[in-house]
Formats: sequence, C-alpha cells, structure tokens
Amino acid sequence: MIRLMEIKMQEIAADFARLKRYAQLLEEENSRLKEELARLAGTPEAGVPEPPGLTAASGMDNLINLYDRGFHICSLYFGGVRHGDCLFCAAFMQRDRR
Repeated sequence: MIRLMEIKMQEIAADFARLKRYAQLLEEENSRLKEELARLAGTPEAGVPEPPGLTAASGMDNLINLYDRGFHICSLYFGGVRHGDCLFCAAFMQRDRR
C-alpha cells in the first residue's frame, strides 16, 4: 500500500514538472510574441530590450552586447529572449577567449 502511494506521488511529481516546463514555454512564447507585436507596431514595449544599432565594434562585441541586452547568442536559441543565464551562450563567449 505504501509502495503504491510512493509510485503515485512520483507520477504526480513528474506530471507537475511537465506542467511547470510547459508553463515556462508558454511564458517565453508570450514574451516573444509581445516583442514581435511591439516591433511590428513600431512602438517599443516597456521593459523590452531594444536591439543594438550597428557599430564599428567587432562581431563578438556586438554578440556580447546582444547577450547583455537579454538575448541568446548561442546557436540553439539565437535571438530568443533570455530569462537568466544560458550555459550555451556562456560557452560560446568563452570559446572566443581561448
């Protein structure tokens, strides 16, 4: 009886983790769509980072600038809005320093 309860609790925890990830994906998509709508309307949304203008800086400097403004620069999620640090982006930035 206790073993069945443990199995059921594990299943519930797994379902909760899946729902949590799905909610995160929906939030990311919602943010991306809001930014796209604001860009198409020509009005920057409050709190949304603006893409940088072209500068005479190196390509890597421009990518780091994009990263600092809250966008992914890794090949997996390039151009997507970051919510926290990304290990892939960090590895990409470190690769150039070696």
